[in-house]
Amino acid sequence: MKRAAVVILIMGGVFLAYRNLGSHGPAKRYQEFAEKILKRDYDGASQMSDGLSAQQLATMGSQERIGAGPAMFQTLFPSRYNVESEEKASDGTVTLHAIQTVLFNPPGVESAIRPAMYAKLRQIVQLKKRDGEWKITSFENKFQEMDSLSSR
Repeated sequence: MKRAAVVILIMGGVFLAYRNLGSHGPAKRYQEFAEKILKRDYDGASQMSDGLSAQQLATMGSQERIGAGPAMFQTLFPSRYNVESEEKASDGTVTLHAIQTVLFNPPGVESAIRPAMYAKLRQIVQLKKRDGEWKITSFENKFQEMDSLSSR
């Protein structure tokens, strides 16, 4: 019985380490960038980019692309990401085609534990390594769908 518990704990630890450390490089940088855009931290996102100003990023903002805009979000939860493809060019540019699933509660829904709604954004991101870190050089952000989680 003790062995089974130890094995389960080890497997759980390995899983958590994989989830937290498994995503690296361009995909991880994209996720950090997309979270800043979602939370409307355009200055922070601009610092992660090469050639994209905070004003340009504000026009591409995720909250602005979803339904009624920023008024729609009372509580934001961490997004889920699905990188559908990754293309590497000969010049070192990496292009990611991804879906960001934004989890949120609209006004009037008060739950800090579970989101009530989701919205999916289809994103195309280009990154290039500059000065030892990945920089976003291009970002395309398109609304795909929105629905309540209870209807899924």
